[in-house]
Amino acid sequence: MAESNQLGDRLMQHLQSVQASPSTPLDTRLLEEADLILPKTLQGNERLVLIQTLAGLLPELQQDPTPAVNILLHLLDDLSYSDILNFGSLPYTEGLAVGEHMVSFNRLIISILEKATRKPTDAAHVASMLDTMLALVRLWLCTPDTGIASQASTLLLDLLKVDQEIQTHPDAHLPAGGQGLVWKRIFGDRNIYATLFEACSHTGPSTLKLSKNQRTLAQARLMEWLPAVGAMDWSAISRSHHPDVEAAYGVQEGLLEFAVLRMVDYEDDVLMNRCLIDFYSELLRTTRPPVADASIAQESPALLYLITHDVHTRTAAIYLQLPGVRVDPVEAMFLYGPAANYIATYASYFPDHYLASRMARQVNERLMRVFDLSPAKWAHAESPKHDLHLAASLPRKILLPTREGTVAWDQSPLSLLPSRASNDDVLNTLATIFHGPERQIVSFPPSSPLTTANEVDQKEAASARALYFHYLANNPQFWRNIAIHADTVALKDLALAAIRCLTAVITANWATKTDVALPTTIATSDSGALAILTPPSLEYSLPYLLKPPQTFSNLVGGRGDAESAAYKIASAKFDALRTMHARVATLVKQRPGEGFEDILTTLTKRLNDGPLSREGEVGGRIGTLEL
Repeated sequence: MAESNQLGDRLMQHLQSVQASPSTPLDTRLLEEADLILPKTLQGNERLVLIQTLAGLLPELQQDPTPAVNILLHLLDDLSYSDILNFGSLPYTEGLAVGEHMVSFNRLIISILEKATRKPTDAAHVASMLDTMLALVRLWLCTPDTGIASQASTLLLDLLKVDQEIQTHPDAHLPAGGQGLVWKRIFGDRNIYATLFEACSHTGPSTLKLSKNQRTLAQARLMEWLPAVGAMDWSAISRSHHPDVEAAYGVQEGLLEFAVLRMVDYEDDVLMNRCLIDFYSELLRTTRPPVADASIAQESPALLYLITHDVHTRTAAIYLQLPGVRVDPVEAMFLYGPAANYIATYASYFPDHYLASRMARQVNERLMRVFDLSPAKWAHAESPKHDLHLAASLPRKILLPTREGTVAWDQSPLSLLPSRASNDDVLNTLATIFHGPERQIVSFPPSSPLTTANEVDQKEAASARALYFHYLANNPQFWRNIAIHADTVALKDLALAAIRCLTAVITANWATKTDVALPTTIATSDSGALAILTPPSLEYSLPYLLKPPQTFSNLVGGRGDAESAAYKIASAKFDALRTMHARVATLVKQRPGEGFEDILTTLTKRLNDGPLSREGEVGGRIGTLEL
């Protein structure tokens, strides 16, 4: 305690000398030492005096204030927003000024304002400070420092969240009691609302002297921010607030129209067009209806908006590349991936709407063309990652086309995915599809909408099971290929993808009730664990899991990256073994006397050896030491 008091006295003497002569260099070492000790030990009046001294010193400093700001931030940690208000007026607006030399001050003021996001009344107080709110919005959009921009964006969102007047739905868990004053300030104040347009428009009137690059940054920040606001209140971003401001930028329907249709010249700026497509995907993702009603397009304002304004079709056309439609090669190179991701988001979040659209057939045809590659290209050429991600995101039903009531496997994109090729992207895609939907965590008492969600999951689970068995029936060497890939330690990503494929089937979420015909040439088990214990998997999967892992320990130079890869693969294999052990233990309880006991005993013995069994490696390790 005495040491702390001495440190405090030395710091106060130093700060007073700097205050008397602002050009005096800060003792960085002293401030760093004080930053480690004093925030944890100073109490009461001594703490308040130090806070007031630092706060009074900052505006007068003629040097980098970062060391002083750091200790002040830690001293303020335990204080509430109301406590800080008791210190008197603070230079909020001045501390939010834009400039590289202001970054430390920006960080301090934002940290103080973040304390107002804990209570609606504190957020209302911040909303009452017009100049501060205007400075915060300008700082967010115009600062060259990305860290400060991110903090300011989060602060604005948190202020809006705590100030909401109405909860969006019972499960939103949003604080109640907001007065809506922050919303009224941002969207109702003409100057703040106009700033959102001025900072982001290349053509409209603006009092902000920003370069083209700075405006591009502001556009990206607005596109990142709007989906989160729309998720809280779609009406706020989609309706008009100040017609005269909006008209100056060619807008009639509010901020959303500006961002989606007017802000970016997508024909002239390919990179911003890429950001714009990502923005569309995020709109779909953040404004989706509750999971139980995700298939109802009428409850998705973002999807309806994008369809109504022809954005949906235009974006999908970049990926589909339909015959007769001219596609710029440069645009296709930059925009193909984001467009595929947009369709993947649409198909996974609104499956029924997707299945009912013409786009479902067009996407399948596109995937069939893209996946029609030779084995050599699958193994050695660049993998069609975007298309594989899209295939894994589609409703599984669409991957099982039918012809006259039977499965037309030759028309399924999965029929073209080879398991033999050394392609980890293919194996990861198959793992996602075969695993089935993620299991829903049901809270009790369950709410009635979960029935709808469960019905959707049951269809997906049944389709996953059917896809697995149809693929296996047409690729009888699948598990042999998986076992070979999983043992290829030299290709770490391929081995890990193969093990993930094995684990995905072991833990598969399958359903047995399906209107899709299953193949009759192989046994079709009810669960993934039973499928692993059934031919043709049994011949390869179980021996692989029971075999000691491959290592590089018997090779010269067998440490470093190679050893690390071997350990990661061995750990993943051991996790798969442990998962299989748990599933077989469940089968023993459910179906006693059917022979699962012997399998469980064998798995337990291998499990007890640990991830890196030393069996068969003693000579190799001694040989390495002798070298």
